[in-house]
Amino acid sequence: MTVRPLHNPTPLMHSTELSRKTQTNIWLKLENLQPSGSFKIRGLGNMCQKAFLKHGPEAHLVCSSGGNAGLAVAYSGRQLGVRVTIVVPLSCSEFMMKKIQAEGAHVEKEGEAWDEADLRARAIVANDPHGVYIPPFDHLDIWEGNSTMIPEIKMQLGGVVPDAIICCVGGGGLMNGVILGCQEAGWGKVPILAVETHGANSFQQSVLAGELVTLPKITSIATTLGAKRVSSKSLELSLVHPVVPFAVSDAMAARACWNFLDDHRFLVEPSCGASLSIVYTPALLSNIFPNLNQDSNVVMIVCGGSNVHLDQLNEYKEMFGAEGQQASIAVRSGDQILLKMTTDATSSSQRAILSTTYKPSNGSVSDVAIKGEQA
Repeated sequence: MTVRPLHNPTPLMHSTELSRKTQTNIWLKLENLQPSGSFKIRGLGNMCQKAFLKHGPEAHLVCSSGGNAGLAVAYSGRQLGVRVTIVVPLSCSEFMMKKIQAEGAHVEKEGEAWDEADLRARAIVANDPHGVYIPPFDHLDIWEGNSTMIPEIKMQLGGVVPDAIICCVGGGGLMNGVILGCQEAGWGKVPILAVETHGANSFQQSVLAGELVTLPKITSIATTLGAKRVSSKSLELSLVHPVVPFAVSDAMAARACWNFLDDHRFLVEPSCGASLSIVYTPALLSNIFPNLNQDSNVVMIVCGGSNVHLDQLNEYKEMFGAEGQQASIAVRSGDQILLKMTTDATSSSQRAILSTTYKPSNGSVSDVAIKGEQA
């Protein structure tokens, strides 16, 4: 039986503004246009559909998430006509809770962080014969669903192989899907620039350590990147596919959000702003991938996110200062300062002091390494 996916195919838009800024072709995969507001509906919709086909209309979908995963599961449940319970941590905003409830889901609050909410979700499933546990990112069905954006991109590019793909990393569900999709599409050598924010960079720290690292807490404003520990599959895939783990500041992520709003009229979360900050900082992109030119093609996964509003972006402006007022930005990998930029408040010109380069190690894991000082 053929079942229509719960996600929609999304446009791949060539960005004139960002292509001009970076002097290369920037393509935007607009996952922010999904019905739940983010890419999450691809993977979680796939898992929820499989649960429905297996358990029938009596299935009770239970997910632990105070963000876009919870909203995607709530949307999926409404489309499938089944019960949904979303367990959110106490840190979940009323704004997001109302969005989840508007999809008809029952919402419970439990614990200070996602870990405690997840324990409650598992307990609900254990005591309900119809309960089906839906994790927010760590499952093959989720990665499989997220991978569906790659054949779309391949068709939309008309046979052109991208020189790089940029995406954000939280728990790893998006990146895992992108890599698996690339391998299936014959794009095994296309590098993935995996972007996090400082204070939520569990993947970057895990790659640098060579083993899974659990963060003591999440301190970034990009809360939907806030998995203290990335999926083990993410670290495994980084050993067989070229991946550049990179972390940017909260200020860079926030600034990219309002720049993107000005340029393209799309409102996205700081989690999405983290990856967008790379193309809004041309010195970063050109130094990570020094071989890019005007004929190159870079695909940016605009993951979207529904946990954002204009008042929030204005708060970030007050928190970090208006664009051009921040004198310097330091980007770190582990304990090393990889790039420091000075910004002229009048011309907004940026100068790289220390730069980075994309450097595969033995053709597998990619390092971000010091290249040297530039005048």
